[in-house]
Amino acid sequence: MNDNKLYFWLSLSGMSDRRLNALLEVFSPLEVWDNLQSSKKMREFIGDKHCDALLRFRYESYLDGELNKINQKNIRIVTRASKEFPKKLLQKEVCPPALLYYKGDLSLVETNCVAIVGTRECSTYGREVAEQFAHDLAVAGVTVVSGLATGIDGYAHAKVLKSGGKTIAVLGGGFDHITPTSNIKLSEEIEYSGLIITQYLPEWPPNKYTFPERNRLISGLSLGTIVVEAREKSGALITADFALEQGREVFAVPGNITSSRSKGTNKLILQGAKPALSVDDILSELRLNIPKKEKSNVLTLDFYEEKIYTLLSDGDKTLEELIELSDMRASEISSTVTGMEIKGLIVRIANTYGIR
Repeated sequence: MNDNKLYFWLSLSGMSDRRLNALLEVFSPLEVWDNLQSSKKMREFIGDKHCDALLRFRYESYLDGELNKINQKNIRIVTRASKEFPKKLLQKEVCPPALLYYKGDLSLVETNCVAIVGTRECSTYGREVAEQFAHDLAVAGVTVVSGLATGIDGYAHAKVLKSGGKTIAVLGGGFDHITPTSNIKLSEEIEYSGLIITQYLPEWPPNKYTFPERNRLISGLSLGTIVVEAREKSGALITADFALEQGREVFAVPGNITSSRSKGTNKLILQGAKPALSVDDILSELRLNIPKKEKSNVLTLDFYEEKIYTLLSDGDKTLEELIELSDMRASEISSTVTGMEIKGLIVRIANTYGIR
C-alpha cells in the first residue's frame, strides 16, 4: 500500500479534519489499514459510522480504480506524506486535510501568498479596491489566494492574471462542480498559469459545510488575509477568524459607514484588524519587499476623452448623466466611452462608468 492510496482511503471516511488529525497523532495510516477490523480502541476512536465507511472502501482494487478515474480527468493528488504538500497547511492550527486535489502549478503554495476575500455582492468601490490590491500584489511578486466566488474573489483572480501575476483558487467543492458557472472560463485561465486546489473529491458538490473548510485553507496558505468588503455575517469574516486562529495577519479595507457591505470590515478594524490603505502597508507589515514605483506615464487624451475623464473624476456616472452634464451629442459620448473602455481608461459596471 502506498501513501497516496492510504490517505485517499482515509479521506473517504467522512471524518472531519479535526478528528482525522487526532487519529493520525496516535496511529499511522498503515496501522489504521491493518488493524481497523481487529482494534476495538481504534473503532471507538474513529466512530462506528466512519469506521463502517472505511471498511466498505477497504479494497485496493477499488482504490486503484477511483484514483485512475481522477487521473484521467487531469486532476493530481498530493497527500500529507508528500514533501510537496503545502508546508503552511501542516501547521496544527490549520488542521490539514488528508490530501489535496489540484490542477496547475503546485509550487505556488510555497511562494509568498496573500489572500483577498470579500462579499459576492460588492460595490463599485469594492471592485476597484480588490482589483487595485490584486494588481499591486501581482507587481510585487506576491501570489494572491482567493475562493473563485463571484464578486471580490473573481475580480481579484482576474486582475492578477491580467497583471501577469500568479493566483491560487481554493474551491469549496470538487472539480466537477466549479461554481458559479460564469467563472468556469476564469478557472481554466487560473489552471493554465496558476493553481486550483480543493480537498474534495471531483464529484463532491459545494454546500454550507464545505465553504468554511475552503476558507480555512485560504487563510492557511496565506501570510495575511485582506478583507475588502464584508457584511456583518459574511464568509469573508470566517476566513478572518481562521487567519487569527492560525497566527496570520488580518487586514480590512475601511468602507462607507452607511453601507451594509462595509459593516463587517469596519467592525474588524474596531476589533484590532490592521486597516488596509495600500499594498505597501501590507508588504511592510508582512516584511516583504516593496517594489520601486515606476514613473507614471502621462495620460494622453483627445478633446472628447478629456471631457469625459474630467466628468468621471468627480465620481461614477451613467451614460444619461454624462449626456446631461456635457455639451456633447449622445452619439459622440457613446462612441467616446466605448473607445475609452477599449483603451482601459474607464470601466463599466452595469450601467455606470467610472475611472479605472
